[in-house]
Amino acid sequence: MEHLKQVNPDQWEQVPPLAQLYQDLPKTLRCSPYKYNTDFRRKTPKRATQSAYVGYNTPKVTSFIVIDLDYDGSIFAYHDAGIPRPQFVIKNPKNGHCQYVYRLKDPVSFFKNSQQAPIDLLNAIEYALNEVLGGDKAFTGYLAKNALNSAHEVYYTGAEPYTLHDLADYLDLPTFTPKKAPNDEFYGRNDAIFNTVRKIALSIAYTGTYTQIYAQCLEWCEEHNAQYSPQLPYNELKSISKSIAGYYTGDKFRREFSELQAVRGAKGGKVSKRKPVPTSEASTEPWKAMGISRATYYNRKKQGKI
Repeated sequence: MEHLKQVNPDQWEQVPPLAQLYQDLPKTLRCSPYKYNTDFRRKTPKRATQSAYVGYNTPKVTSFIVIDLDYDGSIFAYHDAGIPRPQFVIKNPKNGHCQYVYRLKDPVSFFKNSQQAPIDLLNAIEYALNEVLGGDKAFTGYLAKNALNSAHEVYYTGAEPYTLHDLADYLDLPTFTPKKAPNDEFYGRNDAIFNTVRKIALSIAYTGTYTQIYAQCLEWCEEHNAQYSPQLPYNELKSISKSIAGYYTGDKFRREFSELQAVRGAKGGKVSKRKPVPTSEASTEPWKAMGISRATYYNRKKQGKI
């Protein structure tokens, strides 16, 4: 218990652990004032502190393990379970629910050429932490309580970053290999649905209004969300649909599309500089006199039969 010290998020620049946390956040910050909404913004001190929720990891690199404990009194759950303490405990002052943030010494990457062993170990550790702490296994960590925002009570334990093996030594790892949501390549259900629907929506991007594109995207999001268990909240699907519709009806996309159409039109409207040759096959059309098609004529000519 003696390791738990409350820190003031409003003074994060004067609190070394919080200042370091800011440096560790992704350069493109996934953030929101609400739990089920998402914005992507370039990281600045203001943006990193004004949102109550942030994404601590990028889709392809996990630097933090975040465990969600939806019960009162969970602030001391790590002590009661006899496991390593997290770097930060972030508490909801209204109901006592907490999130634990474990910082990894060696981030785990999810690129195509990444080694599978660290990924499997990370998944096993997340599973075991949720088991021993009574954590929410449906929590994806896509958006988590922001330790740099004063909407929450923030506690620092003084723990140093952990290797995966440091954590594994204190946990009963599962004998099977836990996996993330199916068809997700470990990148998160939100990213998978967003990238799938935005590609489909390109087919209506040039003609639809914002309202039309939004409504259709929301329908597609619901269809693709049905494959997951647990599913994304409906508000998150609305947020994805708004992002796609907003982009496809935005000035930048419409301007680029107009420029592309202008280039295509210019190419199509150009008259060939080459004048017809009266004696050429294209002009005399010998296949007609032979009673065969143009394709058959050139095919036989290629085979030396003409």
